[in-house]
Amino acid sequence: MTEASPPTPPSPIAGAGLPAAALAGLDADPVEARCLPDSPAAPAEVRAAGLRLSDLWLPAVVLRDDALRHNLDRFARWCAERGADLAPHAKTTMSPHLWSAQLDRGAWGLTAATVAQARVLRRFGARRVLIANEVVESGQLAWLAGALADDGFEPLCLVDSSAGVELMEQGLAAAPRALPVLVELGVPGRRTGVRDPDEALALARRVARSPRLTLVGVEGFEGVFPQRRDGDAPARARAWLDGIAGLARRADAEGLFADAAEVIVTAGGSSYPDLAADALAATPELSRPTRRVIRSGCYLTHDDLFMERASPLRSGADDSPLRPALSCYARVLSRPEPGRALLGVGKRDVSFDIDLPVPRAVLRGGLRTPLEGRARVTELNDHHGFLDVGDLSGIAVPEVGDVVELGLSHPCTVFDKWPLIPVLDAQDRVVDAVRTLF
Repeated sequence: MTEASPPTPPSPIAGAGLPAAALAGLDADPVEARCLPDSPAAPAEVRAAGLRLSDLWLPAVVLRDDALRHNLDRFARWCAERGADLAPHAKTTMSPHLWSAQLDRGAWGLTAATVAQARVLRRFGARRVLIANEVVESGQLAWLAGALADDGFEPLCLVDSSAGVELMEQGLAAAPRALPVLVELGVPGRRTGVRDPDEALALARRVARSPRLTLVGVEGFEGVFPQRRDGDAPARARAWLDGIAGLARRADAEGLFADAAEVIVTAGGSSYPDLAADALAATPELSRPTRRVIRSGCYLTHDDLFMERASPLRSGADDSPLRPALSCYARVLSRPEPGRALLGVGKRDVSFDIDLPVPRAVLRGGLRTPLEGRARVTELNDHHGFLDVGDLSGIAVPEVGDVVELGLSHPCTVFDKWPLIPVLDAQDRVVDAVRTLF
């Protein structure tokens, strides 16, 4: 008789939002992890290894436990104060550990961008998933038809055209129950969604007649507007968001939500959740109970640049702002010319789609010296970063062998580069590890 394997140590951050058995299986599964001294490695092994930041192979992207917990709790409170439910974008992290942490703090559901993402969410025990797209592929509709046979799973989708509705009806012909859908209101010239409110109302009438679909609400995504707090972008987003409540009111007045237990009105990316919450709160009393849902995802880690410019919970705009929880550590590999250091980090490691990383500090001999804005990353190759330094008198000039701490921008395009991410405490000890499944 073989000795039983020791129990898998659970993720401290994950909580009880998703079934423990699903997470335990993920925790025990080794994965190639280029930042660890031993690889492949399973999250459970990493938690038990007693590692520190100094043990990691660089470059290494890490999460900070204190900032992560602060952001999870702060945004949950913020939504509650606004009278809004939260269905965060799961695509931001594609991490069951972090989804579980969000659900553990009261998230109403999770948002997926694709059916493939929804499939992963369901596999790990998510019970309510809003797919923020119209689904028209026959194979994906067949998967949805099968998923609708599970009474414990509630998928929701968007619709934005009569043609799409017809394809969905064909693909769901064998489904045991109707698929709940929301009419998507779009922005001219941008991504999906009906452009004109009158056309959106006509589409709502079409859905209300469908034997395969149930109209349960209206949706929009104001994240297609410029994501910044200056200029006229916030005003434009605010004016457009008012149309969501208006569409819900008009559809309800015609009795188009007759088959819905409640009416869902939802919007809210990570830059303008306050504007979305205000607009959704203005939805008048309807014939059914109204559920107002925000779908922000980047709040979980915030960042040093993109979200720090735009979020209502940014530094200086809130008494308890969100904190950057995601960072990268990279080694100085070369000092080939005055004023320049080459770092061992590149496009394969960190985001570059909106901003380049920002140097926070130099680490040398156990000391952390802030760079105080006197250095900047000017370019990234696949595996090299160009760090240009200005006047660093009185500050440790980055030399070969030093470590540079980098703040990041746009977490969505960082998570997808790392299948396993260590979580560090304030003493730089690795206290957890989370998987991503992109």
